[in-house]
Amino acid sequence: MTIDESFDELYKLLRGSRCAAPLLQARTSFDAGDVNQTLVELQKIRQTYIDSRKSLLDGEANIDLANVRDSQQRKRLTKASDAVEHFDELISLLTIQSKKTKPSAPATNISLPKPEYSPKPESAAASAPSVSQAEKFENRLRKELASISIEQEVRKILEPHFEFVPVDAEHQLASGERMVLFSNGLGYVIQIDDPPFIDSSVRVMTWLDQKHMLPIPTDKFYKSAAKGRILRLVPHKLDGSKSVGQVSSTPESDSKDENKLVSETAERDKILDMGAFTQLLDAAQRSGIVPGSNIIIQVRDCEYRLGKYNKALQMMETLYTTFLGSESQRNQRLQREEMEIASGRKKMSPRELQLKRSQDNQATQAVDRTKVRFQRVLEGLRGLLHLENTATAQD
Repeated sequence: MTIDESFDELYKLLRGSRCAAPLLQARTSFDAGDVNQTLVELQKIRQTYIDSRKSLLDGEANIDLANVRDSQQRKRLTKASDAVEHFDELISLLTIQSKKTKPSAPATNISLPKPEYSPKPESAAASAPSVSQAEKFENRLRKELASISIEQEVRKILEPHFEFVPVDAEHQLASGERMVLFSNGLGYVIQIDDPPFIDSSVRVMTWLDQKHMLPIPTDKFYKSAAKGRILRLVPHKLDGSKSVGQVSSTPESDSKDENKLVSETAERDKILDMGAFTQLLDAAQRSGIVPGSNIIIQVRDCEYRLGKYNKALQMMETLYTTFLGSESQRNQRLQREEMEIASGRKKMSPRELQLKRSQDNQATQAVDRTKVRFQRVLEGLRGLLHLENTATAQD
């Protein structure tokens, strides 16, 4: 069972309890790539849950489930025991994941493919600075990636230099092709081996130290690619003529570009910052009626970060429309249930009715918060369109 599946199963057991909301917050921390923080939050939630079920769990050893007359108590005991087991399993998985995210020493004596560049054939002396700049870029990138594996940090390092391109079923894999693999909040740069295929599997190797990995079954490889977990790394064109690996010819131009980028980022954050997307993601997960909430992560880490505000707005408007449709269906369902209760077609005790309405009110508040967060992000993206238009006009 994967970490994502463990979160889902545990949430099903905790739904309706006071530990459900903190669990969603812990999952948000995991989605953000902070495994250690997720562990801390989970351990606190586990202790809170055990304390709230202390009398039930303490008497478990003295209770014969087959002889428990009260079916409700039997169900509560079984559910509590299952929840504790799921907590322990999830914490164990995250502990293993946390060890994998610890920085490792930079690899040495490795051979990396050289970024493409086109030096002018005027003389060897004229081309030497360009080669030196390419090597500096490659060494810097290698050094940064050697100690980073958290998905958000890997994206942050790669996005200024590469475009993340989806791998469709029609794409022919080529030896030496670089890709990035995202899994359970972590990111790894991989390279297609030579030859690319063996026994209906894709042969891959790590990009940094050129170590062979276990072959990935072809159907599994393309299935992961379809989910956006495997993406091709295609060098950006920085100014219309220079590709990744080429840097500005003078330190002054480098400084100007960097200052310009800092200025644009500061102006962007005044209108809409990364925190707005994180808050929306948290609210969407709490509401439980936003299908494909992972789109929020994609918009935040790809389109928004790269300044593609128009595309980000289109994707968020589509998701918002889907959310409104789900909200409308939910409201209609609640109205039907109230009519059935009022007419007597649906029998509920006063206590059950009070509990139902309390849970419905809490869910409605979560939905309303999600709507507010959506509107905040949409308004911010509309306000950012002029930055993209300005950048396009300058290009």
